[in-house]
Parts: sequence; C-alpha cells; structure tokens
Amino acid sequence: MTATDRDVRIGCFTLALSIYICWESFTMPSRGDLIESPGIFPGLMGIFLLIFGAILTFRSVKKGGRFRPAMLFSSVIPIAKSAEHRPVLLGILLPAVYVFVCIPLIGFYISSALFMTIMFYLFVKGWRRWFLFVAIALGITGVLYLTFNTLFQLQIW
Repeated sequence: MTATDRDVRIGCFTLALSIYICWESFTMPSRGDLIESPGIFPGLMGIFLLIFGAILTFRSVKKGGRFRPAMLFSSVIPIAKSAEHRPVLLGILLPAVYVFVCIPLIGFYISSALFMTIMFYLFVKGWRRWFLFVAIALGITGVLYLTFNTLFQLQIW
C-alpha cells in the first residue's frame, strides 16, 4: 500500500465522518435562531472536516492514489499490534469508554476522576508516583464540580 492510497482511505473516512457529524449536529433541536442552536459549533467543525477531507482525497487521487476496498482492513491488525500506534489507539479507545460507558454508569464526576487518573498514568512519563495522578485528577474534578454546580448551578450527573 502506498502513501497516496492510504491518504485516499483517510480522506474518504474523514468525508464520511464529517457527513455524519453535520447530519447529527444540524438535526439537534434549536432554541430559537440558528446561532443559538447547540449544534452550530459541531456543525461548523463538520463542515471544516468535509472541506479538508475533500482536499486530502482529491490531492491523493491526483497523485495516483486509488481507493481499494479489498485492502481496506489489511492494515488493521498490524496497526493494533504495533507498539508505536498503541498511544494513538488508547487515545481513541479510552475517551470512547469514558463517554459511552463510564459516564452513563457511574456518573460524570467519578468517571472524570478515573479517566484523568488513567490518562495521566498512561501518557505522562515524567511522573511515576500514583498519588500525583490521583491528587491532580481529584483537584480537577473538584474544580469542575465547583464551576458547574456552584457557579453555573447546573446539575451534571
């Protein structure tokens, strides 16, 4: 697989993701004007992704890249086993577990403290004392609680 073929696949994936993001954000219920809609920022980011995905795809095709559906999953297993790709995969997997599993099951504040502790432990190489991770995660969670519950008077579960 050449780099231009890989860029075509990444561009096509980005285009599909941007269409999904735009669809979901622009179908959110509006509170009034379009500018007051909660989906305006994700929608704008989806439009930017659409533009950049199209640019990447067209540049790659212009350089000779082709979309080969038969080769679509041929690089998944080597990427999953590679040690150099492990931080990227964990950087995708852990936030997904945090958002879709932990927050609905154990709540925002507890899952935020656990998520930050795990992320600090895995990605901050200079610190190896566990109490620093826990102290910083609890401190940030406390600031989140005070900001949203006390200052803004919003209940986040």
